[in-house]
Amino acid sequence: MRVLRWVAGFVLVVLVASALFVAFGLNALRGPIARKVSDLTGRELRIEGSLEPVWSWRHLRFRAGKVSFANPAWAVEDLMLRADSIEASVALLPLFVGQVYLPEVHLVRPALNLEIDARGRKNWILDPEEKDRPSRVHIQALTFDEARLRYDDAGRAIAIEARLSSDAGGVTAFAQGIYRGVGAAAAARGDPVLGLKDAESPYTLHFAGEFGDTTIEADGTITDIAQLSAVDLAVELSGKTLAALYDVIGIALPETSAYRTHGRLIRTDHLVRYENFVARVGGSDLAGTLQFDTDDGRVRPFMHGEVAARTLDLADLGELVGTGQPRKSGVLPDMPFDAERWDSIDADVRIQAGTIKRPEQLPIDKLTTRIRMQDRVLSLDPLEFGIAGGRLAGKAVLDGRKAPIAARLDMRVQHLSLPKLFPTIEQGKTSIGDINGLIELAGRGNSVAAMLGSADGKLGVFIDGGKVSRFLMQLAALDLWGVAKTKLQGDEPVDIRCAIGDFAVKDGVMHTNALVFDTKVVNIQGSGSIDLKDEGMHLTIRPEPKDRSLASLNSPLYVRGTFSEPKISPDAGNIAAKGLGALIMGAINPLLAVLPLMKEGKDKDSPCRQLIQQAAKKPSSSSGRSAASGGR
Repeated sequence: MRVLRWVAGFVLVVLVASALFVAFGLNALRGPIARKVSDLTGRELRIEGSLEPVWSWRHLRFRAGKVSFANPAWAVEDLMLRADSIEASVALLPLFVGQVYLPEVHLVRPALNLEIDARGRKNWILDPEEKDRPSRVHIQALTFDEARLRYDDAGRAIAIEARLSSDAGGVTAFAQGIYRGVGAAAAARGDPVLGLKDAESPYTLHFAGEFGDTTIEADGTITDIAQLSAVDLAVELSGKTLAALYDVIGIALPETSAYRTHGRLIRTDHLVRYENFVARVGGSDLAGTLQFDTDDGRVRPFMHGEVAARTLDLADLGELVGTGQPRKSGVLPDMPFDAERWDSIDADVRIQAGTIKRPEQLPIDKLTTRIRMQDRVLSLDPLEFGIAGGRLAGKAVLDGRKAPIAARLDMRVQHLSLPKLFPTIEQGKTSIGDINGLIELAGRGNSVAAMLGSADGKLGVFIDGGKVSRFLMQLAALDLWGVAKTKLQGDEPVDIRCAIGDFAVKDGVMHTNALVFDTKVVNIQGSGSIDLKDEGMHLTIRPEPKDRSLASLNSPLYVRGTFSEPKISPDAGNIAAKGLGALIMGAINPLLAVLPLMKEGKDKDSPCRQLIQQAAKKPSSSSGRSAASGGR
């Protein structure tokens, strides 16, 4: 609205000068006033109608007819302003200190063209040197009849045309065009008089608009429209994804499912607060308060606050967390991050979710995280999931200053319950055991898939004692007689000596350090690799039944295929010839990633410690490690 002060100000110099004369012979001043304004601004001012006084008890008041003012040479339109007439009242006392206060201004059929070109030049800057100095003209209240406003900003892809009118019922406005590159349309209605500089009386406003796929409705008040010194609006937003709000407010938000939200928008000084909002994002219910610090001293706005999710549906995060439909044939999420948008905001937001809607086979029950964005570095610290009766806790950092993005993930796996981890397997419900471990990965890429496909690091999990279904172990060993016998006599849990899945990760390929599941019934050992680039699996699993019945096939299993289409086969054939050379054959690399975690847990008599010591003493263990290293 500062623009309106400039626009009315340069034309109303005519009226200000007229205030110095007794209201006679004002028409004779039209030429000198027009020439003076033209000399000061470098643009032509025309007053083709009459210049005359208007009777008023409170202030001097004047009317100028058929007024026009030219645009600078670089502008698209010839005229910046054209109006059938301009009528204004002038406060006398401020004139003595060089200030022009216009308590009331009325425009009849004005046409106003506002432009910013690709170089950032603004046509309402009247200084010939294009310096944006503070205006000495202040309009308190503005009314108009059948106004037309055109606004073009080449740098931000904005081209809007609006029609406005005011009467005793209020001001109405309709606008349409392009806003930040997307189609836009809006309608608004407010009080009869626009209080441009009225800091005492809030201006009542109702607004409804569409910007691309985003719809906005707002009801409330604005105080001091020219400066927006105070805003209090009930706001409702809806759209296909929160990320689309970047086109409306210029702040980066994540890709989401379709959403609808309503809350209270408050602005005071340099703070904007969206308080007590509730939101439905797909199947998720969110609530909270977010505050934006827009202090001029900041490089970018700072958003902080807290969001609580009564229900969080993982599907609403889409491909970002791998629960949506990926664009390629694999399962790892490949939706690219737009790190360029991260420069639009700094943030510190805490998020808590108590109930999580997810696939039955993914036993996550809560989420706690603190999202921070600082200078294009995004961190989630802490990042904690409740999963299978335990938790997955640590932090993730994405550095958007690097191209491609540099990412690091450090997580601890703590006390996951074995039966809860596989809730859809009926035979696993009698199992007992805590799963612990770690994930330490660093990679580069602009999507989760690319980051994992380039990752270096390590990951491993282990179970140091517990129980598991005898039926499942016999099935893994292909002990057909044992499976039949268990089915006839009933299943029972058997002791787990130790289970270890430990991998070294290099350039997106996971190589086995150890893959062992040792129980009273069977010892399962494995080797090979998992390629995170193409999501291919090249694992050989060798079960060794300890109850050697004649029906036991004692055959290796070959895990091939991809994450989306795994293929498990006991067939020896050509696959066996390629896989046998890489078998660990009972050897365990003593440089396990999870070994320090075992030291934090049980004492020296733990089953896993004993298994590692036994494997390290075997003569074949060194050759086994050499084979595994060769695979890397």
